[in-house]
Amino acid sequence: MRTNRHAAILVGALLVAPFSAFAQEHPTGQSEHPKSQKAKTVTTADLDTAIKARIEEKTKADGGVFKVEDKVLKKTWELTLLKVHTDKLTPLSADTYFACTDFKAKDGTLLDVDFYLKNQDGKLVITDTTIHKTNGKPRFNYVEKDGVWVREEIKS
Repeated sequence: MRTNRHAAILVGALLVAPFSAFAQEHPTGQSEHPKSQKAKTVTTADLDTAIKARIEEKTKADGGVFKVEDKVLKKTWELTLLKVHTDKLTPLSADTYFACTDFKAKDGTLLDVDFYLKNQDGKLVITDTTIHKTNGKPRFNYVEKDGVWVREEIKS
C-alpha cells in the first residue's frame, strides 16, 4: 500500500511540474497575446482639443500664424483662430470626424475652415483642411449621397 501511495505522489509531482514551469513562463500581468480592448469613444471635447492642439502646433511652426493653402484663389492665408464650432463636431464614420472652425486673416477676411480627423491608433489625426467659406460665402455645400456626405461645388 505504501508503494502505491509513493508512486501516486511521484506521478502527481511529475504531472504538476510542467504546469508550474509554464506558470513561471507567463508571469501575472503579462501575456504573449494581445487582449481585446474596447475602442475609446471620441467626445466633442476630444475633437476640440485635437483641433486646437494641431492649430497651435502649426501656428508655432509657421511663425505665429496658421497658414492654409487656398487652391481656388492660389494664395496662402495667414490666419488666427476665432472659434471651433463645438456644435458642429460630427462623427462621419466609426473613426472619421468633421469639425468647422472660424478664422480671421491678417487682411480682415473671415474664413470658415473645415477639418477632417481620423482616429489612428487612439490618436486623432487631421487628414484634410478645406476652406468652406470666405466672408460667409460658401464655396461648396455638403450633400448626402447613398449615406455618405460629399462636397458639391456651388456653381457661380
